[in-house]
Amino acid sequence: MPDTQSETESLLDIVRGIDGRTIMLPEFQRDFRWELEQTYDLFDSLIREIFIGTIIYGKPSFGMTLREIDIRPRKSKGKGKGSIPQLVTHNLSTAEILKQAQTKNLRIVLDGQQRITAIYRAIVGKDNVHIVLRDLSGAEDIGRLTLEEMLDYVAGEESSTAISVKLADAYLAETKVWEQDDIDERFAQSLYAQTQLQNADPAQRKQAERLYRRAISRLIDFYKQQKLLAFYMLDMNLEKFCLFFERSNSRGIQLNFTDILAAKLYSGFNLRKRIEEFESLHKITLNREIVVRAIAYISSIERGVTIEIDKTYILKHLEADDFKSHWDAVCDLYARTLHYLASQHYILSQDWMPSENMVIPLMIFLREIGGFDAMNEEQRRFIEFWYWASIFANRYSSATNEVIITDCGVLTQIARDEQIATRGYFIRLRSLITEPEDLFSYTKRASATYRGILNLLGYAAQGLKDWNSTHTIDISMRLEDHHIYPRAYIASGPELDIDQAEAEQLVDCVANRTLIPKLLNIRIGKRPPGDYLTEKQKKNSELATCLASHLIPPAILTESTWNSCFSLFLDERATAIFALIERYAIIPATEMAARYGRQVETDSNGQTPHRPRLKDMLADGRIKIGDWLYIQKCADKRAQVVSGGVVEFEGQQMLINTWGQQVTGWLSINIYQSVYLERTGEPLENLRTVPSEGGEV
Repeated sequence: MPDTQSETESLLDIVRGIDGRTIMLPEFQRDFRWELEQTYDLFDSLIREIFIGTIIYGKPSFGMTLREIDIRPRKSKGKGKGSIPQLVTHNLSTAEILKQAQTKNLRIVLDGQQRITAIYRAIVGKDNVHIVLRDLSGAEDIGRLTLEEMLDYVAGEESSTAISVKLADAYLAETKVWEQDDIDERFAQSLYAQTQLQNADPAQRKQAERLYRRAISRLIDFYKQQKLLAFYMLDMNLEKFCLFFERSNSRGIQLNFTDILAAKLYSGFNLRKRIEEFESLHKITLNREIVVRAIAYISSIERGVTIEIDKTYILKHLEADDFKSHWDAVCDLYARTLHYLASQHYILSQDWMPSENMVIPLMIFLREIGGFDAMNEEQRRFIEFWYWASIFANRYSSATNEVIITDCGVLTQIARDEQIATRGYFIRLRSLITEPEDLFSYTKRASATYRGILNLLGYAAQGLKDWNSTHTIDISMRLEDHHIYPRAYIASGPELDIDQAEAEQLVDCVANRTLIPKLLNIRIGKRPPGDYLTEKQKKNSELATCLASHLIPPAILTESTWNSCFSLFLDERATAIFALIERYAIIPATEMAARYGRQVETDSNGQTPHRPRLKDMLADGRIKIGDWLYIQKCADKRAQVVSGGVVEFEGQQMLINTWGQQVTGWLSINIYQSVYLERTGEPLENLRTVPSEGGEV
């Protein structure tokens, strides 16, 4: 049996469903916010058969708090503030939800609340909405006119110069079974009849009454029209429900799974209110999913069950009592962990954290040890290594729940000074960046590795310096990843120590980026680095010291030749950044594995052995200039080797990583695993283990 259905319904179906409480809203839905003008446009579109979008309903399969459609009076000027009545809510258990879904066709509105509420309020008269008719005094056959042919416009009040029909009057005429006399009496009370027909001849009045009755009749037919509104029904077993909301942003439904959880817990624990209280008290943004997952982890530990922190498990098994027991303590762990990361310069700002999911294992570590100040030096060094190694191994890019659970267990063992039980753990912490050139591949701020590199600069310097002053960048500042050599400057075609096409490909790489306050970035403009930095130095005499904290050579302030040395700058800065990655994420691996691992998992010097790169294979003949490369799923978008890291694609030269990112749409790409050499039909990775033409591997 299919899980979804595509159907249509009438406006009367919606009204009956709302009146019968078989169409309701989950508590997490926002309030009704439409202005009356939006309601007018909606009905104008419906009457003119202009598509207004599909309504999405769900048939719930688990307990949650539902609320009724908003029928409260609109606030208007001059009436004072007064108290706003509370929306009516219903706390339904899983059994009650399932029973009503089966016996009463209970459905909840997932997308379309504003449209449905506007329709209901206008039809039943909570909002005054009128259709104003055209001047049809000369129409020969009124009986054949459609509603669209009669309509001039939709408005919130009657017209004194044209016949107007209130939408609610047509609904009353249908539900109260008005006779012709009732309809004529209502017309006689209208503004048009009172102002325009007092002295009219009987024939004119009779024609107007016929038009009014015709409009009422057509509106009733309009309300009953079965194929007027399209809706999509989601049969909400929990797994699909979670998946729907994970992907809901693409449908414009800005919801988080914790919104759904809030609706489930509402009667016993007001999650939304507690979040607001936390943020008001701490002046930091609470990542709701982090706190909820941490509560799920701790609850699983206490129950002695298999640890699960995925969304389906949380919605199925976490109850209000779990949140009452752990909310305050877990929020405290969250705040203290963020404070530690900021104070120790692991993060420059909350917005620029490499991966917020890494906070959960640190919270569990803190819960175990009691306070970060209680760490011994060995534990501190492990946390330092684990943090940076996890980022540069890109551990938190996929299968995140498994990684979180594993790392929570590992950091619990570290807190207890125990050996790490997870086999092969340190192999998983090997850096994917193995030489400076790798940094040129990272260009997207969405990449955790990209953000990690920028934060690592702050950690190594124990705080990046604001270029406006000698002050350290504060976690509350809005930061921007600034191009040190501005993109517009590079695009202007200055004389550089690198080919123009290659310079334009490299300008966005992380080696040419650093984090600075947003307002400063706006003022920098398009000038070469020596130009705008020298001007900045006039206001900050200590700018050279600030630049050094960003791994930018202070000589850029005094030697104008740096304006043309873009390639040299990238090489030197990439080398300096890679040295930091080695220091914090690669070199300590051997010591950590020997201290905490159950087996040695790295080579003797703690580093990944150097393997041939593209330029090496080009130099020794394994790859040749002019060779064609392709990616299997994009085989028609081939590129031709131009030099050691550059290819030509569709007439343009670019870095091989840029080509791979462009044709696949990925944020980053491992060219050795994904790119194939057309001449051999094998991935580049295979060429790294075969002898060169000179006989060496």
